[in-house]
Amino acid sequence: MTGSAPDAPREPEPARLPPQATLGLLEYLTAHAVDEDYAFVAERERAVRAAAGDETRRRRRVGPLGAVAVACFAVLVVAAGVQNSRGAAADEEDRRELAGQVSRARAQLEEERTRLAALQRETDRLQTRQLASDESATGLRTRIERLGARTGTLAVTGPGVRVVAEDAPGSTTDRTTVLDSDLQRLANGFWEAGAEAISINGQRLTNLSTIRVAGGAITVNARSLRAPYVLLVVGDPDTLPARFAETTSGQAWLDLERQVGLRLSITPQDELRLPASEVTLRYVDQVAPTDEPGQEGTP
Repeated sequence: MTGSAPDAPREPEPARLPPQATLGLLEYLTAHAVDEDYAFVAERERAVRAAAGDETRRRRRVGPLGAVAVACFAVLVVAAGVQNSRGAAADEEDRRELAGQVSRARAQLEEERTRLAALQRETDRLQTRQLASDESATGLRTRIERLGARTGTLAVTGPGVRVVAEDAPGSTTDRTTVLDSDLQRLANGFWEAGAEAISINGQRLTNLSTIRVAGGAITVNARSLRAPYVLLVVGDPDTLPARFAETTSGQAWLDLERQVGLRLSITPQDELRLPASEVTLRYVDQVAPTDEPGQEGTP
């Protein structure tokens, strides 16, 4: 039997070596390094261009609408600025005009008051001269002077007390500040105590006078006053302080002094001079007679 010879064992195939093994490391780096660098740079450039293209497309897509929106916004901003500027200018002009009107009105009022006072003085002078030339008018002159003193239309002189009302030290609230109601109490208390004439900071009090707050200040006869408030009270200087303290108004002032620190000083005076009031009676034609003989009526 013939047989074939057994196959000889196969030799393993030699392992495939990497290119750098066959070429050598130096030759491999020289051949491939530049190609890989070119590939990296090319890939990076493609990414940058793609991003730039997307940005360009976005700009092209929103460009016209964005431009219109920006233009509209700019127009609105400019219009608002112009309107505000015109409004501010108009407001400032209105304020100046109003301030000018107030100043002119005040000046005119002062001029009228000065003219009225001059006319009153001239009237008094002519009246006195006319009555003095007639002996039969002596009683009438005395009566007119007495009525003028009572109504406040004539200046008066005489003894009395000087009263000063002041805020509490370091006053910061209405409670520790002299108010119009406090001055009303003072005036009413001294009238009750026997005063014959009263003025507050040079303003003569009459039955037509008002003591109130206007524009943040206390006013008497429509004239603004400033603290301290000085009352000149014509009357008996020996009895006025004690009689005032006995009145309800006097007791209220003593309570204010103790509780909140308001200050009140009363000083006797040998002679006081109170000015005439600027208040004029407009509807009284004559003095009504009284039933009691020898008594003048109330104007």
